[in-house]
Amino acid sequence: MNTSEVVVAIARKEVTDRLRNRWVWTVSALLFLCTVVIALFGAAPVGVVGGKGAGAVMASLMNLVAYLVPLIALILGCGAIIDEKQRGTLDLILVYPLSPRAYFAGTFLGFALALALAVVVGLVLSGLFLVLWVGVPAIEYLILTLLALALGAAFLALSFLVSLLSRERGRAIASSVFLWIFAVFVFDLILVGILVASGGKLPATLFGALLLANPSDCFRLLCFQWLPSAAAPLGLAAVAPAGLPAWLLLAILTLWVAVPAAASYALFQYRVDRDALV
Repeated sequence: MNTSEVVVAIARKEVTDRLRNRWVWTVSALLFLCTVVIALFGAAPVGVVGGKGAGAVMASLMNLVAYLVPLIALILGCGAIIDEKQRGTLDLILVYPLSPRAYFAGTFLGFALALALAVVVGLVLSGLFLVLWVGVPAIEYLILTLLALALGAAFLALSFLVSLLSRERGRAIASSVFLWIFAVFVFDLILVGILVASGGKLPATLFGALLLANPSDCFRLLCFQWLPSAAAPLGLAAVAPAGLPAWLLLAILTLWVAVPAAASYALFQYRVDRDALV
């Protein structure tokens, strides 16, 4: 069996195992239900109670995705690799002629596919309703779904790093919850505080750099560039400095996937070599 076949086999196993996680499907169902509720009862999350326009709905969906997709990713990945080590199965797997690189790649790929399936189920089913009932542009909803998958991949990579740094599932769960709260709530509040403290004189370049330091805000910025119907003011992304090209935002969001994943693999390889994973 060559390396690619090994990676695929491990990925298939991980997809099967992850999709048995009832919490992932619970949050996926919550994503579906919240999307339908927004369509039926208006866009209260953006302050437009009773508003049923496609723009107001899409603006609300951006916030919903920015909150729930990172949560799904962190729930899914908070015990990545560490659970296998604590159960003793990782030691048995690595006894076979299997490189740590192939194992890590297959594991991450399997988790990513499981995450993608959970997000797509939550968004696509409700998307059919939104396109037909509310008049949301189908192409914009597709773009939103693809950006949601990119956001989820970024937080999945972060969850792998958190899991390996925590060394046990209990700490990983606590750290993941803290990371989620910080990324989707506290970070923007800190930026608001900085803006207030500076009297609105914060340089646009610095403000843009601060926004890029959060994958959730990168997601929002891309949404505001690529989803015209959702251009209504929404959070810090609405007051982002002009001139940030889409390619730069995509590159930064890609780095939010690649850098934590690479760091996770380096840490995994280092600890496997020293038999000090936990």
